[in-house]
Amino acid sequence: MRFECGGCKKAFSGAGLTVSQNGKEQMYCADCFWKLRASYDKKKTCEDCGNFDEESCQKTMKTLAPAKVGFSTYFIEAETCKNYSTEKKAGTKKKDKELTNAQKETAALIKTLSEKGKTLTYYCCHCGAPLKIGAKFPEIQHSCSRCRGDLEVVDLAKLIKQHSS
Repeated sequence: MRFECGGCKKAFSGAGLTVSQNGKEQMYCADCFWKLRASYDKKKTCEDCGNFDEESCQKTMKTLAPAKVGFSTYFIEAETCKNYSTEKKAGTKKKDKELTNAQKETAALIKTLSEKGKTLTYYCCHCGAPLKIGAKFPEIQHSCSRCRGDLEVVDLAKLIKQHSS
């Protein structure tokens, strides 16, 4: 089946990459997709604003429309917003939350792996990229470095327990 790229307007075959902008979904070829994602990565986003909460702006009390580029979601209204501020708002639930028991357990297991000098390789559930954690990689990755897909769905504590016994 042939598709037309939403960026360069050329016809291509195979699986295109879906991009949702302004409520419309379009298919892009790989070249245009990566260019589009690189341009979105450079833009100001609402996630960096102190007034941002989940998918809405606390200052304007408006629900924000996300632009979805592959697995990444961008709230780019910050480019034109006059209320944009990078100052943290006191008492914001999302930014000042305590660590959960699962996060504490995961951190303890990673520390144990590091002390033993071991490294565990696991794979991104979105693109299959190898990800490492342990001795040389003590930080927990929350998103894939290749596709920027969300890795919160991976239960690292369970994974480490399975492979350390």
